[in-house]
Amino acid sequence: MFALVAPIFAIALVQGQPQEVEAKAVCSCCEPSTVEASSLQKVRGPMAPEWADPAPDAHRGGIEAQSRRSARKGLVSTVALPDGDSVINDKMTGIAGWNAYQAVVPPGQTVKVRLRGSHEAWFIVRTVNRWGRAESGMARNQMHQMNPEISYTNLSKETKTIYFIVDTNELYTFNEAYTLHVTRQ
Repeated sequence: MFALVAPIFAIALVQGQPQEVEAKAVCSCCEPSTVEASSLQKVRGPMAPEWADPAPDAHRGGIEAQSRRSARKGLVSTVALPDGDSVINDKMTGIAGWNAYQAVVPPGQTVKVRLRGSHEAWFIVRTVNRWGRAESGMARNQMHQMNPEISYTNLSKETKTIYFIVDTNELYTFNEAYTLHVTRQ
């Protein structure tokens, strides 16, 4: 019996001791900058993609669904992402239920976007070109798996301008806040 009690007592004793944690020095220049989306430069967005509206009630005849369908035409409201790693604070403000972010991607660079929020399963992040279509390097992570994250790698020899579209699968997302974590490699 002593053989069983001693190891349990030893574990409890070790767990009760304060542990030394090595502090990592992180300079402010290495941390991603946090920016409000409203302070970013507004740019001409991509054409509205032709994918089906992911909101389950979007096909119904209610006024909210009709308004959303009407708003999801033309150009998508877009802001330009800053260079480097960043965290963008934003919210859904339009009836269309989507926002777009323009990224200029040099050859060989990968841009990864991860959305964080209190209702992450309501969001889908997709990548399109100027015409609202997917092209080479954009098909990664396109399936909605309750994990709003996507990456794009520019495999061409020229700089590309692409758009990350944050879409919602709920009709009622007005003022739903989220943060977009952008990393470049």
